[in-house]
Amino acid sequence: MKHIFIVNPYAGRLNFANNLRDQLEQIEGLEYYLFNSRYSGNETELAEKMTNFFPDEKIRIYACGGSGTFRNVLQGVGENPNVELAFYPCGQTNDFLKVFKEEDQWRFFDIEELIDGEVLVLDSMLTNHGRAMNTVSCGLDAGVLSLIEKQHPVRTMGIQLPYFVHVLQSWFCMRKNSYRVRADGLNFDGFYDEIVVGNGSWLGGSLCMPKGFYPNDGAEGYILAPSKGKFAFIRLLANLQSQDDRFVSEHARVGQCKKMILAKDDKGEMVVNLDGEMIRASGEWTIELRPDSVQFVVPRGVTLE
Repeated sequence: MKHIFIVNPYAGRLNFANNLRDQLEQIEGLEYYLFNSRYSGNETELAEKMTNFFPDEKIRIYACGGSGTFRNVLQGVGENPNVELAFYPCGQTNDFLKVFKEEDQWRFFDIEELIDGEVLVLDSMLTNHGRAMNTVSCGLDAGVLSLIEKQHPVRTMGIQLPYFVHVLQSWFCMRKNSYRVRADGLNFDGFYDEIVVGNGSWLGGSLCMPKGFYPNDGAEGYILAPSKGKFAFIRLLANLQSQDDRFVSEHARVGQCKKMILAKDDKGEMVVNLDGEMIRASGEWTIELRPDSVQFVVPRGVTLE
């Protein structure tokens, strides 16, 4: 099997790409290719080229970066039965891995464990504007991504402080939006501060989806947070962080579906977060679960939490 590493050299440590190449050169008998992405979205192009270059051969592609890098590689791989997809995490957030037990999550940081890993068949989500493995959301978190895009915090400031500032800015600037929402045909139209559709279990590194949602159960979970004021919204976020499912269920719409359709009442532009990648598009958004669509590589013996 050929092993193809697609590396975002701007994720995590600046010397990450060089260190990874040094590690791979020490593994005897490994047939591999390593590509550094040069700009945002380049990972998708590289993944598409590799799947087309080896159309009839089993290959394993490693997304080396954060949540956004993983999503971009997934976008390029699609639902190709000849491709196994691995996630070697080195970004600020690696949210999808939190579907696994905490003691197993650290095993994904060992590249030799991934190379020797096995496949776990999982679901994914397909929208009319791209794919996602973990979450599709709009509201506060998408607003944070929009601010990051405009202001580009410099690395010398670190990562956590600028991110916290952007969260505060997004919270202060939140506007009340009216949405048309259909979940498997059911009507949930209303004013919402946050809409999250999840195949994984965590959003933004610290907010947990309610328990009982898994990436191999044939359904996508959702949380619709109604507009009840900024401080009510902060309270809801605090309970998502503390994993108080009872509070969340009482103050938000929570459920599962196979397909959700979203749009603003005016069909205007929506800013949507697909696994850490910001997409802008007007009109309707469709978010459809794709069962058993990803051959996801895990260290041997690792199972879902």
